[in-house]
Amino acid sequence: MTDRPVVKAKDVAYVRFSAPDLDLMQQFVEDFGLVVVHRDDDVLISRGIEASPYLHVVHRGPAKFVGFAFEVDSSADLRALADAVGGCSPVHDIPGVEGELGEGQRVHFVDPIAGFVIEAVHGQRADPLPPERAAPIYNQGGAYHRVGSLQDVAGNRRPSKADPGPPQILRLGHCVLAVPPGAHQRMMDFLADTFGLIVSDATEIDLSPDADPPLHPKLAAAFENCETNVMTQFMRMDRGDDFTDHHSVLVFPLLDRRATQADGTVDAQLSHCAFEVFSIDDVFRGHMSLRAKAEAGRPYAVAWGVGRHVYGSQVYDYWYDPYGHVHEHMVDGDKVNADFGPNVYDFFSLGDNGGNQWGPTVDGTGVHNLDGPQRAPHFVDLEEVDKASVLSRDLSELAHVIDLL
Repeated sequence: MTDRPVVKAKDVAYVRFSAPDLDLMQQFVEDFGLVVVHRDDDVLISRGIEASPYLHVVHRGPAKFVGFAFEVDSSADLRALADAVGGCSPVHDIPGVEGELGEGQRVHFVDPIAGFVIEAVHGQRADPLPPERAAPIYNQGGAYHRVGSLQDVAGNRRPSKADPGPPQILRLGHCVLAVPPGAHQRMMDFLADTFGLIVSDATEIDLSPDADPPLHPKLAAAFENCETNVMTQFMRMDRGDDFTDHHSVLVFPLLDRRATQADGTVDAQLSHCAFEVFSIDDVFRGHMSLRAKAEAGRPYAVAWGVGRHVYGSQVYDYWYDPYGHVHEHMVDGDKVNADFGPNVYDFFSLGDNGGNQWGPTVDGTGVHNLDGPQRAPHFVDLEEVDKASVLSRDLSELAHVIDLL
């Protein structure tokens, strides 16, 4: 650990994927609620309605989560990263279509712990998009803010349709990474040392022989050589007295044996990426719309939801995309500042409901469904080459893409 971080990141900026079928991915991102701003034979780029040029990039290539980007405060921050991080690119203007869409400068590198491509950007510009509909006004608790008008959040009162259409995405909220035990702690340390992320809430497990409740043998074996008892860290941007999201990155240990590759290795996976929408109604709207499309045969599946979290408090709904990567609609998350935390809890104090204040139990759809794309019900139906590439951090087939970042 260093005495201070290299930089203090401002926010998460976007996520980057590759996929062999961009038509399929375009259908998904539009069904999910993102707005496509560029599409050609090689790349699909989408955004939300807040003032960010793009939130979601998919390159033509092997089925894979490539990585994600942080926004930083200045060009000086980019230079500090270029100087301090092994293998980091020089500071450069964002090239190609992405530069045309949002200008700005960037550095990028492959992180030395998990093998994700991590980017940092500064100076991107974009105008917000006008919302298609106004945010709902709610009557609640005897406070009647909406009088004389009917609540119509989806425009489908008559006739009421099974598919109300997608919600509008505002912004990228957070990224969650599932990293093999032991490496998950090193990844947390790397994010703290490099981007200044700090802990809002964390969970630990009791590894002692007299733990109560007794530790499951498989969990005990997974942590046997880890030199840590930390299960999760909900990490936020260090913005001092300014309020920021309860977490922008979460890291936890990847324990699902289905993530094992043919050669016996287990690589880090994307657990999920979360996108903020307008309202609780929009979370349910997204659930109904994606469910209707899945029932009509599109390769989507619910992973977890709808519910409300404990850590972060978001109302959430998680869905597997066609290649098993989980995308979340969320709203009403906690905003905290330097006065909050860090709090450390016994992992098992989450109880039987998997970290929900309310929502599906673990036995229904639960947090264990977020261990990686291998948990998607349709993962078994993917081509063998797609299964292999999704589970591997091998970026060799994407070297030409990464070189052009």
